[in-house]
Amino acid sequence: MRSLLAAAAGLLLSLPDHAQDVNCTIYPAGTSCRLACDLYQSPAREATAQGSARSQQYFDEMLALCPTFAPAWREKAVPYLKRGEFGTWKRLIDHAVQLQPAQHLGYRGWCRFEFLHDYAGAQADLTRLMALTRSNPGFSANGDYDLRIVLALCKREQGDPTGALAVFDQCIAANEAQQRVGLYDYLHRGVTRLRQGDNAGALLDLQRQQQQIKRLADTEYYLGLVYQKQKKTALARQRFVLAKTLFQQGHYRHNDYCETLDKVYLVDIQTALSSLK
Repeated sequence: MRSLLAAAAGLLLSLPDHAQDVNCTIYPAGTSCRLACDLYQSPAREATAQGSARSQQYFDEMLALCPTFAPAWREKAVPYLKRGEFGTWKRLIDHAVQLQPAQHLGYRGWCRFEFLHDYAGAQADLTRLMALTRSNPGFSANGDYDLRIVLALCKREQGDPTGALAVFDQCIAANEAQQRVGLYDYLHRGVTRLRQGDNAGALLDLQRQQQQIKRLADTEYYLGLVYQKQKKTALARQRFVLAKTLFQQGHYRHNDYCETLDKVYLVDIQTALSSLK
C-alpha cells in the first residue's frame, strides 16, 4: 500500500505536463496563440523533463507568443510547487486562474489545501468554482477527491464542523447514488463525526471505510479511538494492534510531498495502545 500511494503522489506531480488537453483549433491558424498552442502540444515539448531548463524555456516561448495562453502559466508553475517555492508558484498559477478561472481554480484550490494547508484560500477558490460550475467542481489533481470533500475539510479545519458535515453529507449522498464514493470520503467524515462526539456515526463511517480499503492502518486506528470512547477496551486494543501491524507492513496513507489531513503515524498508534488500561 505504501509503495502504491507513493507512486500515486509522484504521478500527481508528473501529470501536469501532459494532463491538460487543449483544443488548439479554437485559435485561428497562423496566429501567435495558435503557434503557442501547437508548441505546447508538440512531441518535442512533451518529451522534455518537467522542471528542466529546456522545459521552462518552452513555456517562456509560448508566453512570448501568446501571453494569454493559460496552460503555459499553469505548467510553468508546477516545478516551483514541487520544489517548495510556493511564492513563485502562486504568482504564476494566479495568471492561469485570472485568464481561465473555471479551468484552473480547482487545481489552485487543491494545491493550496494539500501543499500549503491554506484552508481559507482553498475554500475561497473552491467556493468560487462551485458557483461557476453549478456545484459540480470536479476532482482533485490526483483523482482521489471530489473537490466538495476538500471544501468540507477546509470548513472543518477552520472551525466549522457543522458546515463541513453538511457538505460531506451532500457530496457523499450524491456520489453513493452514482456508486463513485471517493477513496477516503468515509474516513474523513468519520473523523469529523468522532471529533464532534458522534461515536455511532463515526463507527458507521469507519466501517464503511473498511469496505472501501480492506487493510488500512488509518481506519483501524480511528476505529480504536471510537471503541475507546465507548469504553470497549478489548475492541479498542484489537483495532490498535491491527493498526500497528498494518502500519509496519506499509498499509497506511502516505504522500512523499506533503502532510495529509487525518494521517496516522506509528507514534499515534503506540500512544493509543499505551493509554489503554
